[in-house]
Amino acid sequence: MTSRQGQATVEWLAVLIVTALVAGGIAMGMRGLGQRFASTVASLNAIASAGSSAAQGAQLSGGMPGKLPLVAGGSIVSIAAQLAAAGIAEAPPGSNRGPGVDVFTDGNAEAWCADFVSWVLRAAGQPFSGGLSSGWRIAWTGDVRSWFVARAAYRDRLSADPQPGDVVWFEHGHVGIVERVRGDDLHTIEGNAGDAVTRRTYAQWRINSDIGGFGRPGLSD
Repeated sequence: MTSRQGQATVEWLAVLIVTALVAGGIAMGMRGLGQRFASTVASLNAIASAGSSAAQGAQLSGGMPGKLPLVAGGSIVSIAAQLAAAGIAEAPPGSNRGPGVDVFTDGNAEAWCADFVSWVLRAAGQPFSGGLSSGWRIAWTGDVRSWFVARAAYRDRLSADPQPGDVVWFEHGHVGIVERVRGDDLHTIEGNAGDAVTRRTYAQWRINSDIGGFGRPGLSD
């Protein structure tokens, strides 16, 4: 065997060893990731069931990859912001499924922006009523609007004065949560926005015809 052939053989063996080590590490990492996802789902459900008063200070264990969501009760905006920071997204994209998403939808594969809003309101102690999943979950955006309208808690875009925690309804069939309003900019946190829980900003929101109006949980029963 020439020195060149010997060097090639050593390099080939080295590649095999590194590949085996990497594969083993990935397998172990995936098992750990699955355990963390399971912990996340269980913790999210427990906190939502308890409501905000019992959930104060209850830190969520487990987490999404590289993130540790802290869902500890509090205001609608606080809970939505914690979920936005957690990196919750569909897996795979476009599936309407995923460990965090399945919590919001109660395990149903469906467009989930209204489910996200429903779950956040429930976790904040201001749940919807008369919906799915024992009442707290409204899955269709039109029903979200109707729920607020029936309680005189809905204002259209032209007359509304949106506040943090309001639910924004879009004409194209989408809902989100108002995080804040700064001048002409409306800042929201939305589920199923780009297949994830996402922050968005709408400049000159008052003249944005796609924004239909706002529901205010604090005005409802």
